[in-house]
Amino acid sequence: MDTGVIGVDAGGTTCRAALLWQGRCVTFTGPGCNASSDFEGARTAILSVLQGLAAQAGLRLDDLAGWPAYLGVAGVISSEIGAALAQALPLRHARIEEDRRAALVGALGARDGGFAALGTGSFLGVQMSGTARFQGGYGLALGDEASGAWLGREALSATLRVDEGWGSQTALTHALRDGFASVADLLTWASTAAPRDFAGLAPQVVAAAEQGDAVAETLLARGAAYVASGLTALGWQEGQALCLIGGIGPAYRSYLPAEMQRSLRAAQATALEGALQLAQEQR
Repeated sequence: MDTGVIGVDAGGTTCRAALLWQGRCVTFTGPGCNASSDFEGARTAILSVLQGLAAQAGLRLDDLAGWPAYLGVAGVISSEIGAALAQALPLRHARIEEDRRAALVGALGARDGGFAALGTGSFLGVQMSGTARFQGGYGLALGDEASGAWLGREALSATLRVDEGWGSQTALTHALRDGFASVADLLTWASTAAPRDFAGLAPQVVAAAEQGDAVAETLLARGAAYVASGLTALGWQEGQALCLIGGIGPAYRSYLPAEMQRSLRAAQATALEGALQLAQEQR
């Protein structure tokens, strides 16, 4: 059989896969994963989308085993995790890395510039003369500032402060507090919540900010300040392309400094398309 190539973009909320074969591009989407916090869950999630991808293309999973594949997977924080995941999947020629490089290739292509990937988690990247530097991607416990999970967690923290009489009640804090029977219920939920659960609250925060909610606007301003300072530290310069990607990314547009707003450009492609390009480079 003629071989194609496989690309996978596995983030915390969504795992997307695509193959190019005989002039066709076939895609399949499933639940997200994180290889660091739940290795077995990541293996299962990726295997599931590969099986779905093969079925969509009218192939068997075994047919894909020898194809060049590039997998950008959240939580691959070491080469050991990547190697272990490669061993656990039925792909003989898979290159597995954290999801940052595929996002960069998709967003910037060969351009100099920077990007902020803001989904369930977050990371920043800057490319200069073909050399890439990254920051973040460490998970909610130690980072992921400005991410959807961070927004949800910080909104709940603000809600608890208001409940204690520290800070003014807003429509957002009122709605979040009404979602739980008691503070104890809120704390119990938070103690077992995964990042994707916190991220599920982010659209509510963004919508509240659009209505002028003071707490929501403060959170978005804090997130934008992190993005701006991080990109500057990585070497981004005014006039270079700047892309905001991920489900939460566009929400920060109006909160960035003016020079960054002027530099905003649409991403050239998605992270999944970036993964496919990296897979093609392995042929």
